[in-house]
Amino acid sequence: MREKKLESQQKVENEMTSMKLKKIFAALALATVATSASATVLTFDSLTAMVYGDGASLLANMGYDGQNLTYVEAGFQLTLHAPNSAPGAAHISDGTYWEQTYNWHDGIENGLDTFVTLTRVGGGLFNLLGFDYYTNLSSVSADGAAAGFIQDEGSWNTALNGISELRLGSGAFNEIDNISVENASAAVPLPGTLPLLLAGLAVCALARRRRQ
Repeated sequence: MREKKLESQQKVENEMTSMKLKKIFAALALATVATSASATVLTFDSLTAMVYGDGASLLANMGYDGQNLTYVEAGFQLTLHAPNSAPGAAHISDGTYWEQTYNWHDGIENGLDTFVTLTRVGGGLFNLLGFDYYTNLSSVSADGAAAGFIQDEGSWNTALNGISELRLGSGAFNEIDNISVENASAAVPLPGTLPLLLAGLAVCALARRRRQ
């Protein structure tokens, strides 16, 4: 009788352990989904005019910072740095590319040696997940460290995590679109997931010890 009672008790304990683990793993799965869903895609859907800047009207989310032209979308800022342009002359969307993309020329009114930076509005770290491009040749760097080059038409799929600035050098022509980004904190496990994970490991260890 005692053996049957012990077997019954062991069965109940195993079922309780299994239920606890299911709850823990379900919570971890939900946390993972919440994290991956935090990515933002900059689509530039509002850029439909032939030219912005150099005398043409700017959108409400655009402005000049000295010789540089800024554009803000979804909490991120792209800045066209034009050190050799006249004040107010830097411009994007030159009319030779697809609308609803972020595009610019190096040279002419923008002056030579232009480049574009992507930062969070107000500063802070972010993760770059990818973007589409069309350029004759541009460099890619993150926080001053070279990350590679882009050329012709394609997609950048190399994640750059925990950066404060993405910089794109300029070729003669440059076009980017569908920039996928997220705040760097979004890639860290949610605060509640670590205790859950530790609790799950503890339950597993306890269950193993009892079976022994």
